[in-house]
Amino acid sequence: MKVMVSGTYDLLHAGHIQFFKDARALGDYLVVTFCSAPNLLLYKGYEASMPDDNKQLLLESIRYIDKVYRGSDDGGIFDFLPAFEIEKPDILAVTEDDRHKEEKKEFCDSRGVKFVVLPKRNLVTQVSSFGIAKKVTEQVLKGVPAERPPLL
Repeated sequence: MKVMVSGTYDLLHAGHIQFFKDARALGDYLVVTFCSAPNLLLYKGYEASMPDDNKQLLLESIRYIDKVYRGSDDGGIFDFLPAFEIEKPDILAVTEDDRHKEEKKEFCDSRGVKFVVLPKRNLVTQVSSFGIAKKVTEQVLKGVPAERPPLL
C-alpha cells in the first residue's frame, strides 16, 4: 500500500523522522510532499529556513521515504495535490495536531482514499521547528557569533 504525507518540514527534526517511520509502517511505500518556499511564504507568512533543493536532498536521504515531491507554489493546504494525482496513494496520513484534518479527511473521502491520523510519539526529547528557530534566534541575540570561529 502506498502512503502519502505532506508538511512544511522547514527545520527537520526527530519528530518528523518518527512521523515518517510511523507513516511508512502503514504501507510499503512512502511519498512525502514538502511545502515549497513560495507556498510557505504565502501560506504561513514566513520565509523558508533553507532552499527547497536542500530540503529535498535531506528528505530523500531518510530511509523511510521512497519518493519526495516539492509541493506546488500556490496550493495552500493542498499543495500536495499534483503529487497526489501522480502517485495515487491508498492512504493519506497526518499527525494529530494537523490544523486541517477535517478538510483533508473530506478530500480523502471524496476520492476513496483512507485517511489516517497518527499520534505524535516522542521517543526522544520533544522539539518543534518553531522551538528550534526560537532557540537559534535567542542565541544570536545573546551575541553568539554569526560566523563560526576559526578552528585552533
